[in-house]
Amino acid sequence: MIFIIILALALRLINLNQSLWLDEAFQFKATNYFSLKELLTIYLPKDFNPPLSYLVNFFLSRIIGWSEVALRFPSVIFGTLSVYITFLIAKQLNLKKPLLPALFLASAPLHIYYSQEARMYSLTCFLVTISTWSLIRILKQKSKYWLYAILLGLILYSHYLAWFIIPAHLIFTFIYKKEKIKPIILAQVAALASFLPWLPIFITQLQTGLAASSSSNQWASVVGDLSLKSTSLVLVKFIIGRISIENNLFFGLILLIPLIFVSWLLFLAIFKSKYNQLAKKSLLTWLLTPLIFIITISIKVPVLSYFRLLFLLPAFYLLLGLGLENLKKPTFAIITLLSINLACSSIYLFNHQFHRENWKSISNRLVELNQTQDPVLIIPVVDAPLKYYYSQNQIVATDHLERVINQKTLWYISYAEPIFDPQYKFRQKLDSVGFKEVFQQHFRGNLTLIKYTL
Repeated sequence: MIFIIILALALRLINLNQSLWLDEAFQFKATNYFSLKELLTIYLPKDFNPPLSYLVNFFLSRIIGWSEVALRFPSVIFGTLSVYITFLIAKQLNLKKPLLPALFLASAPLHIYYSQEARMYSLTCFLVTISTWSLIRILKQKSKYWLYAILLGLILYSHYLAWFIIPAHLIFTFIYKKEKIKPIILAQVAALASFLPWLPIFITQLQTGLAASSSSNQWASVVGDLSLKSTSLVLVKFIIGRISIENNLFFGLILLIPLIFVSWLLFLAIFKSKYNQLAKKSLLTWLLTPLIFIITISIKVPVLSYFRLLFLLPAFYLLLGLGLENLKKPTFAIITLLSINLACSSIYLFNHQFHRENWKSISNRLVELNQTQDPVLIIPVVDAPLKYYYSQNQIVATDHLERVINQKTLWYISYAEPIFDPQYKFRQKLDSVGFKEVFQQHFRGNLTLIKYTL
């Protein structure tokens, strides 16, 4: 287990200093530019996330700094701890080889990716995993209700979709030990009561989020509308992580191999596991109950994105570990699954093509080319990563073109146009006053740097 923890930590430290992307830059902006009171009362009501991950960065970054590594370091730790807690759950559920689910999660490409992101997903996965471990210990008379209630309360403040672990835990308890239902419900009610101070802000966030998703089909598709593609991507991304497979027959056939293999292991776990029925039913409850709720909610509220389901990944690998127990000689299957994980993780970690939006490079290029410090224009709602890397004195919002209209040279970063300027009205304004495009360069993450001159 020590080796697995070291492996998990090492994999999560590789290329940790890659460029921040938009959402991570928002996290930096919220926790650096705002005071604690402003963060809670001004910034977060306009966001659609609870405050816990922001508070972690707010306090920790004032100690260890605001670099990419410092901002992402909490996620690295929470991701590594999730690996260890998965091992403890496997032991509690009496899996024959409890190290295997931990090893698979340690090398899981999707888990590694979000253990390297300065957002709430790794934290939420850890809290759901350790709260499930605490619940199992209660059901085995080895833990206290107050610890479970505290962990559940922290989940409520980490990510809204993780709330659906509550009904999963109730079903889990009913399967495992019915007589514990009432005290578990009381612990859950205590956790829900702890959310009451945040309830008014949550209602404001919900209203804002619904208004944004209904006003733009593009925005709804970005945040996670319900479709066959978004539903099928859950299993695909659980297996291969954030790397993308090109849309052609050859790569589609390659993808079928791990899909069929993992589906076979799941089949063994669900239909062939006769000697550990409690573990099977409990893990299926953890995996499927939140997923069904989230798919149902997505009919009206677009929230179905695979990365928001990271807290289901430990259950997924625990089920695969259970499936392996049905094989008389599992060595080949273990090596195959581990190879899939390490191959997909390596493609992400060592191929920069699959890294996050390259705001660092586009900013360095601007420093190199823009020696005269001409204005750089960008859609204002997405300027946070540019402001992290580039001189803010030169950045101008696209809706304030009149401030720089007399300049002979302008730079424009055409990021997020399909969402916020689908008719290219800003470019039309530049054309109407005589600006001509003379230079264009593309960067990873749909970033394009354009130079205009009169």
